[in-house]
Amino acid sequence: MKMPRAAWALALAPTMLQGVHAAEAPAPSAPMATAIDEEEQVVEGLKRFGYLAGLARGCVVEKQRADLEREAVDLHAAIARLLGTDRAFLFASSFGYGTTVQVETKDCAGVLKTYDERVTKYRAARGGRQ
Repeated sequence: MKMPRAAWALALAPTMLQGVHAAEAPAPSAPMATAIDEEEQVVEGLKRFGYLAGLARGCVVEKQRADLEREAVDLHAAIARLLGTDRAFLFASSFGYGTTVQVETKDCAGVLKTYDERVTKYRAARGGRQ
């Protein structure tokens, strides 16, 4: 059974901290810090992606909203399959928050362009699969 990076880091942290003295080299904590940094980066990226999707929803006309919402649900499902439901929840809750923010019409072109780029990048990383 493969343990997720964050769980590995949390499980290993107490062991690593036992017996560590100020004179010892900080090298043993480097893998833990890297694992936590990677986890934090993934979490923040999913939050930003969900928020951007929510903002994009506010920038499309009513006829396009159903398609964008369907795409967001598909993204949520893919995130849940690949990264787990906790991370998918972060995407979904950030999407919900993004839908509450009023985007100025002049900013919508940039929001939609950035959203399309992120979706394209996500799909390319998955081999073009939906």
